Amino acid sequence: MRCELTRPYPRVETETELSCGGSQNWFADRNFRLCGCGVVACADTLLYLRGREGLPQTEYIDYVNSLRRYFPLIPHRGIDGVRLAVGMNLCLRRAGLPVRAGWRVSRRGFWERLARMLADDLPAIVSIGPNFPRVWGKERLTLYRRTEEGGYEAAASTKAHFLTVLALDDEWMEVSSWGRRLWIRRADYERYMRAQGALLTNLLYLERR
Repeated sequence: MRCELTRPYPRVETETELSCGGSQNWFADRNFRLCGCGVVACADTLLYLRGREGLPQTEYIDYVNSLRRYFPLIPHRGIDGVRLAVGMNLCLRRAGLPVRAGWRVSRRGFWERLARMLADDLPAIVSIGPNFPRVWGKERLTLYRRTEEGGYEAAASTKAHFLTVLALDDEWMEVSSWGRRLWIRRADYERYMRAQGALLTNLLYLERR
């Protein structure tokens, strides 16, 4: 069974393309390029909830910068899920949106909560946590892109990263990350969550008030 957002996800017009969501790589601040993925995911989600389907890159960067005071980043480490939820709730109230955010669900209820959010037309921000407790570990999660033939091929791998889920079926999560539309195997994410723990690899969930 497939669950997906009902409207187009925010697109940003750059000099070369029309992106799928934003990217921390567009910012001059080196620490934000390294650690700003959670702020970008929240900004994209807020734009979606406000009905903004497209905007120029300069306007997008200004918008994200206007939100950064709500999401304090620790240099080289970024932000954790609890602080992300606190910042998101401040932004939701500021925008007058009748939605509240929280962090973490049980591993057993993870997929059900994520599917319920998408069915309620709420983007789902998920984390691919750092290797934990061995933070020096090298395990990463693979992200895929669609081929012209309709298959999937590895496009990137990551850890310690936030991204936004746009759709979910029995095998795949369709996500926005780095301004691109990519896919993650549910089985891969489940294995990563089991290996690294659900404390940091989890879901920033939204609920309508």
